[in-house]
Amino acid sequence: MTSTDLYEYHQKEKFPSHKGAIAGLLVVFGAFIALGVYSLWQLWFVYDIGDLITSLVPFLAGNMLLIGVALGAIIFLSVVLGLGASYAARRLGGTLIYIGAVIMNLLTWGMVLVLLFTGTSISALLASWPILIPGIFTLFITLLLFTVFKDRVRRAGEIIKLTGQVTIDEKGTFVPPLLTMIFTLVSAVLFGAIILNFMPWVLAPGYEFVLETDWPMIIGVVVYLFVTIFFYNFAYSTTSAITYIYMRGRDPTLGDGVKASLGVVGALIVLSIMSVIVAIVRIAISAVSRRSQSAVGRGVGAAASGIIGWVWALVNYFTIPAMVAEELSATKAIKRSAGIVRKNFVDVMIKETAVRWGFGVLGFMFFIGFALFGALFGWVYSTGDIMVTIIFTVVFTVFAAIPSTLVLRTFDIVYVTLLYVFIRRKEGDFAKTAIPSSMTQELDRAYNAAQRSG
Repeated sequence: MTSTDLYEYHQKEKFPSHKGAIAGLLVVFGAFIALGVYSLWQLWFVYDIGDLITSLVPFLAGNMLLIGVALGAIIFLSVVLGLGASYAARRLGGTLIYIGAVIMNLLTWGMVLVLLFTGTSISALLASWPILIPGIFTLFITLLLFTVFKDRVRRAGEIIKLTGQVTIDEKGTFVPPLLTMIFTLVSAVLFGAIILNFMPWVLAPGYEFVLETDWPMIIGVVVYLFVTIFFYNFAYSTTSAITYIYMRGRDPTLGDGVKASLGVVGALIVLSIMSVIVAIVRIAISAVSRRSQSAVGRGVGAAASGIIGWVWALVNYFTIPAMVAEELSATKAIKRSAGIVRKNFVDVMIKETAVRWGFGVLGFMFFIGFALFGALFGWVYSTGDIMVTIIFTVVFTVFAAIPSTLVLRTFDIVYVTLLYVFIRRKEGDFAKTAIPSSMTQELDRAYNAAQRSG
C-alpha cells in the first residue's frame, strides 16, 4: 500500500489543507470573474442589451406557463433518464458493448450499404476506397475485441455494471461534472465579454495578430484556459474521490470529495498549468500550419497537434485518480499514471473503444427519450398540429445533449477510477473493496483468463 491513502484520511475525518494555494486560486478566479462581469456591464449599455431583453419581456410574459412546463419537463426527463442510464448500466453491463459495436458498424458501413443498394458497383466503391476506411477500421477493432481480447471485454462489462451501481448509490458523483458544464459556459461568456470590451479589433475577419500591441490577448487566453481546465480537473478529482472512498468501503459525501480535492489542490494547479502549456503549443502549431501554402504542411501541422493532444491525454489517463487517492504531486502522479497505462494499455484502449461504444448507447437513449417526449408534448400542446409537434420534437432533442453529456462524462470519470481501483487491488495495494463478492469473482475470472491469453 502507498505511504498515504485517501481511505485513511476519510477514516480519520481529517484531510490535508493548502490554504496558500487556495488563496492564490481565489485571486485568479476572482480577478477573471470580476473583469468578466465588468465587461458584461459595459457591453450592456454599448449594445443596448437592456432594450433587447425589454423587447423579449412581452413574449416571455405571454408564454410563462409554457416555458415553465417545458423547463420542468426537461429537468424531470433528465433526472429520470439519468437514473435510467445508471440502472441500465448496472443491469446490462457488457451487453451495452455488443449493442454499441453493432450500432458503430452500421453507422460506419451505412454509406457503403446505401451506395450498394442504389446500384453502385463494387469496382466503383473500390475506386473510392477512402470511404471504406472507417468501416474497415471499426470492423477490425470489433473482431479484435471479441476474439483476442474477449476476456478483457468481459471484465469491462463488469466494470460498467459497477459504474451503474456507484452512480446509483452515490448520486453526488453527478454534481461536479454538472457544475463544470455550467462554469464552462459562464467562463466562455465572460472571456468573450472581456475580449469584446477591451480588444474588439482582434475579432475582425483576417486580423493579423501583433505581439507588441496584442500581448494582453495572450494573457487573457492563458487565464481563460487555466480557470476552465482547473475547474474541470477539480471536478474530476471530486467525483473520482467520491468513487474511490466508496469503493474502499466507506460512505462519502459530496463534501468529502471536495475536501479530498482541496487536499491536492497544489498538484491540481500544477497539472492545470502543464495542460495550459500543452494547449498553447497545440494552438501555435495549428496557427502556423494554417498559414502554410502546402496542403501537406497543413496536414502535418494538424496531425502534430492531434498527436500531442492524444499523447498528453493518454499519459494522464490515471493522473487525477492516482493524485487524489495517493496524495501525489503532479509530476509523481503523471509518472504513476504513465506506468499504469503502460502495463494496462489494452484495458485503456478497450475503455476508449468498446466501453465508449456501450456508453454511447446510453447517450442515444437520451435523444430517443427526449424526441418521443417532445413529440408527445408538442402534439398535446398544439392539439395535433404536425408542424408544432415537429418543432417541439427538434427542440427537446437538442436539449437532450445536455443531460446526455453530463451522464456520459460522469460515467467516464467513475469508470476510469474503478479501473484504477481494480488495477491497484490486483497489484496488492489493498484487499478490501466494496465490489460485491459475485462481481469480484467474475472480475477475477475474467482477469485471470485475460492474463493467460496474454
